[in-house]
Amino acid sequence: MTEHINTTAAVFVAAPFSPSGDFTVQAQIPQGSKARVDIKGRADANAPWVVLGTIRASTAPPMLRFAKCPLVCLDMSGNGDGKSIKAWSGE
Repeated sequence: MTEHINTTAAVFVAAPFSPSGDFTVQAQIPQGSKARVDIKGRADANAPWVVLGTIRASTAPPMLRFAKCPLVCLDMSGNGDGKSIKAWSGE
């Protein structure tokens, strides 16, 4: 799996990536944290980003699977308490 997020920042936007097929995103968000990782996608570099799914501390298991998407970005927000948040993707 490729690590895209490893931060204690309040917000963090990872660099976009292009999966070659169906892909999975897994996140590590401590219980009680209000942080969330939005998995965003877009069909073309000129298209707007849309949220495909969201992982929160309460998401069990903290993993989501998606069909191939040309461009994907992981967007973490809500980490006001500065906890360690991590997220990975794999195909």
